[in-house]
Amino acid sequence: MFLWWFLSVFSVVSLMRVFLALTLPDEVRRSLSLFQRELAHAGADIKWVERQHLHVTLKFLGEVTDEQRRVVEQRLGEVARGETAFALGLDRVGAFPSLSSPRVVWFGLGEGKARAVRLAERLEQDCVGLGLRKEERPFAAHVTLGRVRSPRGLGALARALQTNDWTPPALWTVTAVTLYQSVLSSGGPTYNVLMEIPLKSP
Repeated sequence: MFLWWFLSVFSVVSLMRVFLALTLPDEVRRSLSLFQRELAHAGADIKWVERQHLHVTLKFLGEVTDEQRRVVEQRLGEVARGETAFALGLDRVGAFPSLSSPRVVWFGLGEGKARAVRLAERLEQDCVGLGLRKEERPFAAHVTLGRVRSPRGLGALARALQTNDWTPPALWTVTAVTLYQSVLSSGGPTYNVLMEIPLKSP
């Protein structure tokens, strides 16, 4: 905790918003993008996540300085190198708070979910050890597809979510944890890759 405070006080203040995530392969992003297009026919007022930004968030770190980011990279690299690469797949479409009253549309993880959850929990523990804020809500392994902005077309969207016949893409191998920078703008966030932390070969 003291180390984190020391770096916060004496570092040059240049804050960036960062988070840790699992990057999706192009073919998985393509499949999810096609599903977004199908749901868009419902005419709901929803902000869809752009195809290149689809990912599985493991930990949102918030705003950190350059020096804090370097400490995070070093410590979290140790965690990632203690985990082996694993197969991961998508399972089903879901929504918060529910399919009948969607506010956030997402896809849950299927095979490999337990490994992703374990990795997220290890990263969470390490971040707390660095003095970062602890996430109060339990980790929910998912890929966010879009966020509802108004009630327009909500009923049609709910029906589309509950009657879809989408088939998940094939499993892929998770080989790294990616540290992203989130740059906010009026047109929505842009995610820049800062570092990829490789997992051990199985």
